[in-house]
Amino acid sequence: MNDTAIKGFCIWARNELVSQVRQQALRWGIAPEAHVPADAASVGGRLLSDAERRQRADLLRMRDAQGYEALVERAAYTWFNRLTAIRFMELNDRLPCHVRLLSSEDGSFRPQVLREALDVRIEGLDEEGVAALVAAGDDEALFRMVLLAQCRELSACLPDVFEPVGAPLELLLPQGLLRSGSVIERLVDDIPEEDWRGGVEIVGWMYQYYISERKDEVFASFKKGKKADAGAIAPATQLFTPHWIVQYLTQNSLGRLWVQTRPESALPSQMPYYIPDDLGAEESDAASSTVAEASEKGLPRAPETITVIDPACGSGHILVYAFRLLAAMYEEAGYGRRDIPRLILRNNLTGCEIDPRAAQIASFALAMTACEWDSRFLRRDEKVRARVVYLRPAELSEEELGEMPYLAERTALLDAMAHMGECGSLFVPEPEDIVALRRADDELDAREAGGDLLAHHPHAMVARMLANCAPLAQTYDVVVANPPYMGGKNMNKWLSDWVKKNYPDVKGDLFSCFIQRNLDFAREGGQLGFMTPYVWMFIGTYEKLRNKIIEDATITSLVQLEYSGFAGATVPICTFTLQKGFVLRYRGGYVRLSDFVGAAKQAPKTLEAIANPSCGWFYRRSSDSFKSIPGTPIAYWASDAVLRAFAAHLPLLNVAVPRQGFATGENSRFLRSWWECKLNNSAVGDSGSRCSLRWFPCNKGGGFRKWYGNNEIVANWENDGAEMRGFKGSVIRNPSYYFKEGMTWGTISSADLSMRYSPRGFVFETKGSMCFAASHESLMKCLGFVNSSVVKSFQAILSPTLDFHEGPLGNLPLSDEVFFRIDSALVECCVEISRNDWDSFEASWDFLRHPMV
Repeated sequence: MNDTAIKGFCIWARNELVSQVRQQALRWGIAPEAHVPADAASVGGRLLSDAERRQRADLLRMRDAQGYEALVERAAYTWFNRLTAIRFMELNDRLPCHVRLLSSEDGSFRPQVLREALDVRIEGLDEEGVAALVAAGDDEALFRMVLLAQCRELSACLPDVFEPVGAPLELLLPQGLLRSGSVIERLVDDIPEEDWRGGVEIVGWMYQYYISERKDEVFASFKKGKKADAGAIAPATQLFTPHWIVQYLTQNSLGRLWVQTRPESALPSQMPYYIPDDLGAEESDAASSTVAEASEKGLPRAPETITVIDPACGSGHILVYAFRLLAAMYEEAGYGRRDIPRLILRNNLTGCEIDPRAAQIASFALAMTACEWDSRFLRRDEKVRARVVYLRPAELSEEELGEMPYLAERTALLDAMAHMGECGSLFVPEPEDIVALRRADDELDAREAGGDLLAHHPHAMVARMLANCAPLAQTYDVVVANPPYMGGKNMNKWLSDWVKKNYPDVKGDLFSCFIQRNLDFAREGGQLGFMTPYVWMFIGTYEKLRNKIIEDATITSLVQLEYSGFAGATVPICTFTLQKGFVLRYRGGYVRLSDFVGAAKQAPKTLEAIANPSCGWFYRRSSDSFKSIPGTPIAYWASDAVLRAFAAHLPLLNVAVPRQGFATGENSRFLRSWWECKLNNSAVGDSGSRCSLRWFPCNKGGGFRKWYGNNEIVANWENDGAEMRGFKGSVIRNPSYYFKEGMTWGTISSADLSMRYSPRGFVFETKGSMCFAASHESLMKCLGFVNSSVVKSFQAILSPTLDFHEGPLGNLPLSDEVFFRIDSALVECCVEISRNDWDSFEASWDFLRHPMV
């Protein structure tokens, strides 16, 4: 697929369509502010037909409700979606008329339908009007008529993408569709035909590229301190999942479910990314039988009883592959090929999405996939639609709720429904919510049937709430998702407060909330798949989440990508699968790709690891083994010896206490390099605190250096830090430890951990934490231990990211035997050698002369 050409076209097309839609809106008298009455009989001297007046009035109502800019954006993406859908359909022979609508048979921008206009069969097409336009030679008007007719015909089988006859957005279809340089011409010419024939996933990629500029705008606003409003969440979090990860996730969740309940299945031969429950390890035999027993409890064997949900489905990439895998299951179970699409869409798949544009594409993609098994799927009398639920905000006024007090008391429900575009699938309806909504629906239905016009709006809102809650109130056999990633600092106030209230243990990011939510979505013994940032595996913020996963689920597999292994994300990624419920002694399969740089190597190295478990980057580990490590990091690569060390020995903090220092709130105000200050107002080289001085030596981390050094920074600690203590934004931590002897290190580093001796007389900052022991000898022993090679292995487990903060350092396992065997005199020697080296250069305040002089 020519990504460069596709991305370039999509970004250009969005701007072009927005511009063209604006012009078309003005043509119909639709502007940011009303200047032509809604009931006008003519606009710009042009008399409007009854249908045009009705459509224009609808557009004005949409403008008033959503805003002019939102209306323009909606019309632009609607026509973008429709044109890309038609282009895909014509090149894959899915149009009912079997005639190319946008191009000719030779691939040029000369629509075949214009040459065959008198013979083309499109339901609802005005044949007399076509004949008249052909006779007049008006190709532009003829093409417009045929295109709109085709959209209306497709609305019967693809209603989520194509609206029915008379839909108001028809008026905003741009003019000049056949002109040179038009969106349609570039759609035909810029993107090679073979890309369209490579699978419906191209439509999802095009949508991601279409919103890429908007996504960049949102991220730029984050840097300026702005929060994500409801309209920014979708573009900020939409991320098209790479196909190999979609395969891995679905094969190891949906595929695993099938294989566990049908051990004789031949499906694994079609699942190259599937990691079996047992790859031959003797210890796994008992666990494998336990897994099978767990899977038998209430879980399906017949394919039509399997339920799958992607609660943040985007443009449907995961759902499309799940469809294909389900189809293989149906075929293995002996079902007729033509019946399979209808059964899958009716029984198996559910998608939820807060972005209507993405939901449209997901629905279209599933319909096109259904056509691969039944070429007449779109033309059959029995219409079966994909169950892709657009989670829409819905609100009721106080007056409307006053007539339904039983519903008014469901405050959590009403609050979430009003903000469905923000919380989406994270909302969990209570059974009482559903009861109240159904009662309201029945009452309002009766009122509306009796002619009560005031019942129409609340009835529509209650129906929308029921539609939102229907998929969210169920449980599923398989839950697979690439959930949105958004840290708490970028959430708007409502979403931030709501997440803190409903997901207090995982409130740091939307992805972690979805991990917890998806566990609730799954039935006991059900299978789950995720693609998320891998920070949840290690950092203290997510310790409660790790404990929940280990206690309430079983990690069946995990692939940890190299730091830059997924170009589409701005954070390092992992993808993993779980089984709901803890399975004793189950050893999951783990693939560690940290040594293979670049996105291109991730998939082949994963396949290599699965095919050859002895490759060196494939591991087997049971989830409960992680409990022996403080903080429960998912350190699957740790050897048995390392795990025993953590289990058997006390942590370093029992001997040396790590402490974090102050945060100034404004470093440029309170910190200096020592040579920037007057020596008579500085305590550099001094061993104590003198209140009359202003600048004091300060540990602030620095580059990799062991034993001694990096003493370059001084801090304003005059009068016991009076100015800093009074400064808004500063945080003073552990002042009782200031000026004491200890050891210090840089808490943020791309290199290995390096510890240095810090004599008396230093304060310390948040990035230059310190560790304190009861005696000088104990301090030297601890310094020698932390700088040893064995600690590098421990630290890779406790701090596999770039952050060597105090918690992991204090949890380093230190045996009594090792502690007493460390020769403190040798450590003193190392410190002295490093001190002499540091003092040999002008950066040291103890420098006397260069060693070569």
